[in-house]
Amino acid sequence: MLRNIKKDLIEGKTLFQYGFFKAFGLVTPLVIARFFSEDMFGTYSLAKLVVFFFVTMLVTASRVPFVVYASKERAETGKINESFSIQCLFFVVGIVLFLALNFIFSRPIRDFADVSGLDLIYMAVGFVGISLSNFVFNLFLALGQRVKSSLAEFVYGIINLGIVVALCFVGKLNLRFIFGAYFVSAVSILVIFARTVDVSVLLPFRFDFGRFRNMFNFTKWVFVGAMATYFIDWADGAILKIFNVPMAEIGQYSLAYQMFNGLVAMIFILNTYFLPFISENIDDRDKIRDYLFRKRPRIFLFGIVLLAAVFVFCPFFFKVVYPGSYHESVSILRILLIGCAMTLYTTFYSPLLNALQLYKFSQMAKVALMIIKVILNTLLVLKYGFYGAAVGTVLSYLCAVIIYECYYRIKMKKLLGMKTA
Repeated sequence: MLRNIKKDLIEGKTLFQYGFFKAFGLVTPLVIARFFSEDMFGTYSLAKLVVFFFVTMLVTASRVPFVVYASKERAETGKINESFSIQCLFFVVGIVLFLALNFIFSRPIRDFADVSGLDLIYMAVGFVGISLSNFVFNLFLALGQRVKSSLAEFVYGIINLGIVVALCFVGKLNLRFIFGAYFVSAVSILVIFARTVDVSVLLPFRFDFGRFRNMFNFTKWVFVGAMATYFIDWADGAILKIFNVPMAEIGQYSLAYQMFNGLVAMIFILNTYFLPFISENIDDRDKIRDYLFRKRPRIFLFGIVLLAAVFVFCPFFFKVVYPGSYHESVSILRILLIGCAMTLYTTFYSPLLNALQLYKFSQMAKVALMIIKVILNTLLVLKYGFYGAAVGTVLSYLCAVIIYECYYRIKMKKLLGMKTA
């Protein structure tokens, strides 16, 4: 028993360290809200919504295929140069496509986010910075260096937050400099961490068409799911904007949703943390059983306790940090925390689906959930305003629990060789 407790503490320490480093970067939007008015924070949220739409479409989709194939290549050869070469190609193509799309759709983007042409240029700079930082984070994940990946995110968050705080002190905090800070922070971590990478594992560049085809096919399906996930995560703000909800109310909702999204991102850490391990050991029944029946319930219970603490203490946080503003954000956040609990339950299935390459189901399920959420939010926003958006979000996550649990019991258990739940 003592040996098992010691093992749990060691694993928990590693996961906590990984999660803490990654979560720190989520603080910056909360600081921005402290110094922005509610309507200005609404504008910032819509601009960020646009930037992350392109990040999701052109950058995020290739992350999981890169980690999965690089982990397998590393296990076989000790190098990841083939997977890395293809990922570099994806990165360059993504930047070029973004610049083209940003130019073509500049007018609709400005009208939607209520920004100027110069703001749009800074948003493009921010996109490049976010893409570059994600490239670095994912590279360390592909190398199996999970803590170093989260440490890079931690340093990125520290630098980004430091720039924002400095701008606050000199009275220069505005939309343009916020997006410019993303680029400066990304270049900084590239310089800081470049020397820690074993270049011999990445080089020479080698293009293998068979690997490219497999990664591209995987990426296509992840792209579908990534876009669906984007709309699941960010459709609320777009729907509120479409139905002409006042910008100040969008700001209040966006702050609560930013916190919710931050908690969801922290929960998703479990996926990125376990993905390399699951990919390497998907055929080891004992290790998969240990993941499902020992690690999962303990982490889930711990997560529920933390979410309950957030539910209880969030009014005090808002009262201290945002005195006299964002009054409705507390109630919205409390509703959304129910969705966090549901996300925590389903996220343990994500690395299994990716390692088993059941990405077609995974992505189509996300598309179905996107459709459900958009319909629910549209109907409920019309009747209940931003509270309807929060309830619609929670109901869509409930549907996710039902879909993933049914698929696990019907399909995945057989593939994993599990006879008991």
